[in-house]
Amino acid sequence: MRDEFTSKTKELLFKRVGGRCSNPNCRKATSAPHTDINKSINVGIAAHITAAELNGPRYDPNMSSEERKSVENGIWLCQDHAKLIDCDEMRYTVEIIKEWRTISEKAALLDIEYNNQISTTETNEDKRIIKFYSQCFDRPAFQDEFVQEGSIEAFDRAIEDTITAINVGCLKDRDGNVLFQCLGKSYLFNPEWREKMDSIVDMMRAIRSRYRLAVHLGQIDVGGEYNGRQFYFFHNYEVAKWFDETRSQILFLFSEICKEAGIPKLVFPRKNKSVY
Repeated sequence: MRDEFTSKTKELLFKRVGGRCSNPNCRKATSAPHTDINKSINVGIAAHITAAELNGPRYDPNMSSEERKSVENGIWLCQDHAKLIDCDEMRYTVEIIKEWRTISEKAALLDIEYNNQISTTETNEDKRIIKFYSQCFDRPAFQDEFVQEGSIEAFDRAIEDTITAINVGCLKDRDGNVLFQCLGKSYLFNPEWREKMDSIVDMMRAIRSRYRLAVHLGQIDVGGEYNGRQFYFFHNYEVAKWFDETRSQILFLFSEICKEAGIPKLVFPRKNKSVY
């Protein structure tokens, strides 16, 4: 028999994270208005941290029925991440899920505190920082399809430089010359923008890790350069597809910020080329 949450417990879990997914790298809204004025749409789930029944993910036989269906054993997630944590219980441990909940509850509180405090001056400063990031992304490393890269190693360096630029506010070219300077993402007053930039940086780090792994596994052969072009060969084109899709996700997420800031969005890929 499953130890299900009560409606009151589900509502409390929902409210404690502001109705958003508790995965810190998601934080997607899970509620919206229905076309029927008397209804609302909910795409979130009150998930059990330790399973509600025997043989479920992370089941704890030492817990009582009341403990399993308590607020302390619950976390509010979007449908995707509710399924994810149960598909790989070795990766998504009780400790990690509880940490998600703690971080998301703190973020929900900060949303209220910051939204009440952000001034017009601070909003304008945030927009200035986002314009700087837009310049950082306006380069081939985020505009050209992976199979069209002139130099794979230059691509990797460009991703690294962009991570540094967003973290510390200084963008350099291939020769180390400073192109633009501003402020790092920790200076953003808007908590949602700051959170999205954190996710974007995480995705860029994943790109660099995936590139190194692909070379190590022989999925990409990288040779020397000739006349400004570098020899490389794909043994697995799914890798190139992954790079393209991930960069597209990065620019989509960044474009959400641009829209709120009144800044033109960037798309992947684009036709007109520039230089690293």
